[in-house]
Amino acid sequence: MNRITSRIRNSLAIKVIFSTVLLSLAVTGVTGSALNSQLSAGIKEVNLNTALIEARSTIFTAEYRFLLAQGEKDSVVQKVVDDVISSATTLTANENAREVVFKRSPGNTRENNYEIASNLLDPTSIPATLSERVRKTPDLVYQYTNMNYLTGTRVKGLAIGQKVQIPNAGQYEMYIIFSLANQEKTLDLISRSLFLTGFVLLLLVGLITWLVVRQVVKPVREAAAIATEFTAGDFGKRLKVESQDEISTLGLAFNEMAESIEKQIARL
Repeated sequence: MNRITSRIRNSLAIKVIFSTVLLSLAVTGVTGSALNSQLSAGIKEVNLNTALIEARSTIFTAEYRFLLAQGEKDSVVQKVVDDVISSATTLTANENAREVVFKRSPGNTRENNYEIASNLLDPTSIPATLSERVRKTPDLVYQYTNMNYLTGTRVKGLAIGQKVQIPNAGQYEMYIIFSLANQEKTLDLISRSLFLTGFVLLLLVGLITWLVVRQVVKPVREAAAIATEFTAGDFGKRLKVESQDEISTLGLAFNEMAESIEKQIARL
């Protein structure tokens, strides 16, 4: 460890490359984090708006069918409930993306019970806070939750609910729960892509910095080596000047100084 630290301290090239890569890492991290946050927020907002539209349409259709079933037998009402669940869980843009839950509202003591959750979904997947909000407002209410299945499967989801009236059974709460599995996969893909892009970018920055520093440090090292020999009394070596940039100008001045010193020594 001490050898590595000593080498970093004694090498201008390593210092420049290390500081450049470190600063690039900070900039890339901040930029990538901000970009990831914006993309994630955008995807979540689009999915939420789409889910609200689908839930509103599904619950409106269910209310209309329940209204048409007023005065019908319990078997007819049961069939309507089954049809609502079947259509809501199959007619969707994403495969296996929705589940339906019917919960009896507190105070509903009707004999008929239509409480049900589709596809072995655990009814406790509906948060108590969401259920309370649904009972207090006639509008759609949503909350992010976990879809817990009786089979042990657990998926992140979005629950959207509203009050409905079921014929011969009173007030119920109807919930449409959207799986966020595809959204999570998309967000994970974006995060991994941004990380990979940032890693490649850092490698390119390090490589470019190394190439630039190499062009600058090489003549500086040669000048340092020749200067060391000057201190030992050897003034015969010269720097190679192959261009007209600032370092070459410095090299010419260095060579002229060496020739001047050599001439003065020859006169003595």
